[in-house]
Amino acid sequence: MLTESGSVQREALQCYFGYRRMKNVASVKVQPRKRTLVVTLKVDPDSVELVEGFTRDVRGIGFHGTGALEARIRSHADLERAGDLIRRSVEAC
Repeated sequence: MLTESGSVQREALQCYFGYRRMKNVASVKVQPRKRTLVVTLKVDPDSVELVEGFTRDVRGIGFHGTGALEARIRSHADLERAGDLIRRSVEAC
């Protein structure tokens, strides 16, 4: 979904996968034991209704990656829910 537009490129880093256009768009960390993708996006958390267990504000929290909004993707339904957030992050950069 992040690379659909063709203008976003993926880069494998030590702790996560970085996605960038002109600037960093998102980062994806794989948590295989939890069967979860943790996606941090360049979306203002104040502009989103945060859903416990799905999205959270990570401003002020030390982490590897880019962005201020974290989305936890555990299923195809979660990926669908995160689609709009991912598009907003890509369009913002």
